[in-house]
Amino acid sequence: MSKPRYDEGHWPIVLVTMPKEELDDAELSQHLDRMSSFSKRGVPFVHIVDLRMTASLSAEARRLIAERSDRDEEAYPGVLVGLAVVLATPLQRGIFKAINWLSQASRPSEAFSDLETATAWARRLLAAPARSAAMPVAADVAKRVG
Repeated sequence: MSKPRYDEGHWPIVLVTMPKEELDDAELSQHLDRMSSFSKRGVPFVHIVDLRMTASLSAEARRLIAERSDRDEEAYPGVLVGLAVVLATPLQRGIFKAINWLSQASRPSEAFSDLETATAWARRLLAAPARSAAMPVAADVAKRVG
């Protein structure tokens, strides 16, 4: 069985390419540990996850991924700046957007059809000034007031 590929060649953008086959329990656990390891560095970064060739995830796998993501965000707030997911079809991207609308995640996440657009989005996120959830940036206040 193939394993996910992790490309840090454009750090702080991490490209993760998932294999065609669904990961078994042990492989999923290893994958989640590897994904968490990027947050543990404490350096702001963006994940781009390429799912174009991947089989659908089971409900249990989706639950485990969501739980780990929530725990990582709680332990390392603001370190994962954004999540770009590259999906093969408009239907998959629409489902991802619908799930995002329901999500409580504070970080931006978007679905894309290709890596180039996802990478450009990730670069824009990383270039934007850091923002605190507790303290709005002065420009944001000016926009609301003016």
